[in-house]
Amino acid sequence: MSLANDAVGQAQLIVDAVRRNDTAPHPTESDATAAADRVAEHWVKAAEFVVLACAFLVRALSAFAEDREKLDVFLTRLVVKRVFSENDVLARLKVNGKLAMLGKIGRNAETLLLPEVLRHLPAHYSIIYQICLLIEQVGLERAVAALAGHHDTTREDVIKMRAALKVPEIARESAAPPTVSDGAAELFAVRFTAEHGRIFANDYARPDTLDECLHRPQPADNAGLTAIVPIRMLGTFEHKLMPLLGFNTFYGVFLVAALNQPEITDRDVVVVAKRGSFRPLPMMTFPSDTGSVVELADFFFPDCSIKCQLFADARADGWSTHIGDENWHERPSVR
Repeated sequence: MSLANDAVGQAQLIVDAVRRNDTAPHPTESDATAAADRVAEHWVKAAEFVVLACAFLVRALSAFAEDREKLDVFLTRLVVKRVFSENDVLARLKVNGKLAMLGKIGRNAETLLLPEVLRHLPAHYSIIYQICLLIEQVGLERAVAALAGHHDTTREDVIKMRAALKVPEIARESAAPPTVSDGAAELFAVRFTAEHGRIFANDYARPDTLDECLHRPQPADNAGLTAIVPIRMLGTFEHKLMPLLGFNTFYGVFLVAALNQPEITDRDVVVVAKRGSFRPLPMMTFPSDTGSVVELADFFFPDCSIKCQLFADARADGWSTHIGDENWHERPSVR
């Protein structure tokens, strides 16, 4: 499907329909039905155009990801065209920011444009974004069934659906720890601490000790890694842990906040690495939430299906999370 050609053609049809104004002066019952159908058709197309615009946005962001100058021109032009405000652009790393929401809609355009989904979409990006989250949470079939019970769906309606269909936290925490997926992991997230650094920096009697002890999935041919690492531990992280996850070197290293002093010894940094054809999205402003490595990972590498977080503190929806001893087949010993 050519989104550009379809969008232009559909826009022209709408303009032509309004200009024709060909409804009869005294419409019959048949004319009234046709008129209602026309209103409904274009009402649905309003939501379709929102989704198409988001798909174009995602395509352009990807095309300009490696060209800072063109990306700045692109985003500035969208501010001029009143798609975004300047604050929207400055806050584009926020998980619930406008640009992030439109990006999720664009990446899910193929699903959202399915007839059984499209008929339930209102023409507002914040509600469509919540519907994306609903589909991710409960699956397409259950989401469509839930939406079918509502007319003129509001954002609050979708949030209530998500809450009603969500697995209770107690049930989730009491379940057995997740096993490593049979599929190769497309995305890894790690919050690497000084304690982890000491484990990986040790000299073990056998060189393959860490390889045998660390519990983790194999990486996919195309995969990404995002980690928050103390700057003191960068060498240990790069040379001891990254090879075990299938990554050779850094793609990028980022400060998590602006500095007002030259000393950085005790700072944490965000590390990004990639395998194969994966290319992380550019990070050009400081993140608003530096505490969530999974949110940073989802920003850099959106739309990954099989995701693994090592050394996690808590379960995360959509992630295979390893907490405490779940990270090890057995604890490594220097003996």
